[in-house]
Amino acid sequence: MKSLKIVLAGCLFFLLCAPAAADQLSRVGFVNPQRIINESKIGRIAQEDLARLGKEKDRRVGELLSQIDGLKAELEKSTLSVSEQQFKEKELRLNARDYEELVQNSNLDIQGEERRLIQFIMRRADSILRRVAEERGFTMILTDPEIIGYVSPAMDITDRVIQELNAML
Repeated sequence: MKSLKIVLAGCLFFLLCAPAAADQLSRVGFVNPQRIINESKIGRIAQEDLARLGKEKDRRVGELLSQIDGLKAELEKSTLSVSEQQFKEKELRLNARDYEELVQNSNLDIQGEERRLIQFIMRRADSILRRVAEERGFTMILTDPEIIGYVSPAMDITDRVIQELNAML
């Protein structure tokens, strides 16, 4: 009989404490990384660096495209000998292949640099996220707006992270 009372008391205690424990486990915050990139000072600086890289890549691509256009113009002239025309056609094919590779590599370089910049900024924000999570009692902070249907404004800490990142600069 005594052991039954202990078991019942334990069950009652568990039932009373379970909602509080479940509430503690479900505290989730949210931060929007794209807003951090777009609205923070460090994000805007990173975007400017990325834009400069993009302009340099575009300049190189444009130079090669100009060479290709020049070769095409030379080939359209009927004044070339057969051997000169064959040489120019081969040179055009090589330049066209180089152009395609340059465009592809430039795009990959820019995408890679963009990923590195986002990672750098989010690493800087990580200490802020941890501090806010501890202060607000969050057990996790979500960062992917694509998988979330709704976020309560009370749980969105993006503005605070942006403010603290700006204060760090």
